[in-house]
Amino acid sequence: MRALLLGWTPSGTVCGIIGCVSDEEVAGVLLDGLKRVEYRGYDSAGMATVSGGAMEVRKGAGRVNDIEEKMRLSSMEGKIGIAHTRWATHGGVTDANAHPQTSCREQVAVVHNGIIQNYAQLKAALMKKGHRFKSETDTEVVAHIIEEEYKRTKDPLAATRAATKALKGQYAIAVMIQERPDVLVGARKDAPLIVGVGDGKMFLASDVLAFIGRTDRTIFLDNREVVEVTRTSVRIVEPSGKEVVRRPNQVAWELSDLSKSDYAHYTLKEINEQPHTVSNAYLQDREKLAEFARMIKGAKSLFITASGTSYHAALLMKFRLNEAGIMCDAVVSGELKEHAAFLRKGSVVVALSQSGETADTIEAVKVAKKRGAKVLSVVNAVGSSLARESEEVLLLNCGPEVGVAATKSFTAQVVVANMVVDAVLGMKRIRPAKGLTEAVRKALQMESKVVELAKRYADRSDFYFVARGYEAPVAMEGALKLKELSYIHAEGMPASELKHGTLALIEKGTPVIVVNPSGSNHADTLSSAEEMKARGAEVIGISDVRDDVYTHYVQVPALQSKLMPVVEVIPLQLLAYHMAVVRKNDPDYPRNLAKSVTVK
Repeated sequence: MRALLLGWTPSGTVCGIIGCVSDEEVAGVLLDGLKRVEYRGYDSAGMATVSGGAMEVRKGAGRVNDIEEKMRLSSMEGKIGIAHTRWATHGGVTDANAHPQTSCREQVAVVHNGIIQNYAQLKAALMKKGHRFKSETDTEVVAHIIEEEYKRTKDPLAATRAATKALKGQYAIAVMIQERPDVLVGARKDAPLIVGVGDGKMFLASDVLAFIGRTDRTIFLDNREVVEVTRTSVRIVEPSGKEVVRRPNQVAWELSDLSKSDYAHYTLKEINEQPHTVSNAYLQDREKLAEFARMIKGAKSLFITASGTSYHAALLMKFRLNEAGIMCDAVVSGELKEHAAFLRKGSVVVALSQSGETADTIEAVKVAKKRGAKVLSVVNAVGSSLARESEEVLLLNCGPEVGVAATKSFTAQVVVANMVVDAVLGMKRIRPAKGLTEAVRKALQMESKVVELAKRYADRSDFYFVARGYEAPVAMEGALKLKELSYIHAEGMPASELKHGTLALIEKGTPVIVVNPSGSNHADTLSSAEEMKARGAEVIGISDVRDDVYTHYVQVPALQSKLMPVVEVIPLQLLAYHMAVVRKNDPDYPRNLAKSVTVK
């Protein structure tokens, strides 16, 4: 084997996986796939290919373009290969910890997404057998176990299947064996892995974006399945050892959706796509909406669960249901198990997720199902793990979202959640709300005003976002966006909570964003703004109504109150984006964050 490194501690990974076996050279295909899934992880990258009976690995810490520039990944030879871009969940970001990881005989290469919880015990047992380790990643253990099993079986699929039986935790792996340059093997447990079916080539990937430019035919693997692909065949084996035949599905995402077009960053492009995506969110099946409504109305207990931005959409959905007299709670997915005593047969859990692969959300719905609850989901990804765990699924229809910070998926979630609530309340209309698309366009036209604010406040160390009632989750979402992209400390909260501590932090020059549309809470929120201004705050008003209390005013169009969050959040998204640009951060790839948090 020829190994090439740029430049250790235990590490699990959130990552992008791409593998290809083809009748043509694969390095360019793998490199293109890496760039498409880099949003899933971008602290290190690498590639392995087999050519002329030898395996070559090139990898290192850094972004994909950095590794390509230093190591010329595109020049690697071979018609089979695996590649990986990594975001470490724990452990060092080092050349040695980058993937692919190889066995000590350097005949097996593995890329991995997830965490092997018992890797330390497995590693100790392997070392007693004489295995030598080059990194301290959990992933390297997998390569060594497969090497052991392959010596015994001489069968890549059987060796991988036997190895997975020893693993505890979660994983999606792609495996390549030097002696078998005709075969790639993959396996998954609680982490996504997808087969791409092409003409004269096959793919394994963590995301359809990795290969969508070359085929739109996909096979979604079920949990604990192992798959073997050659350039012309797919063989899937269940945990029992039984082979299964599964027809490819055709995915609808267009390759044009993956281009930045004329935008500097994916994040800005996706913010500007929202006039189109909020309209697409209304393209829902009447029967599925009716079934969602029937199950919610009949629930003995009702929970909405989500993580991050999706949780803020969940809070908005909860508010409307509570307002209509339907008792429910919105719970962060990672905490739903703490509420398990209220989950039983007849309970319903509504799960919101962009990717449908968020580890905490997947675990939450599994806990709910074990307790007898039914699961409904609102997701963006067809065939995702969450969709497959659900009784019924509604899709966001907003296309691929590459920017790590969720933008268009949030507004699509608000639209779809409102449609569900409207169906619960017996409203028949499912056509796009009149004027919504145009209102979103008008909100986007405030960008020049937002740019001025970004330049003025980019050096501030603290921001506060406040609102009342239905708008409070919008304030929380604005704070989250600013933290994600600008790395500025930000808090979002109900205005009623200011007097319970936060008001002590308000001083001369403190920027405070007040989300305050006309309506029943408008006057009370103005009073809170007056209190902060009296203590020196510079108040930025997001509203359809101007007021003298605002130091700066960003106007948004007036809509039905249930849809106001769609336009209110847009200037907050733009502010976070432009603050990142002014501060010279990369808004598409914020530090320490990954798009789909597929490990706990």
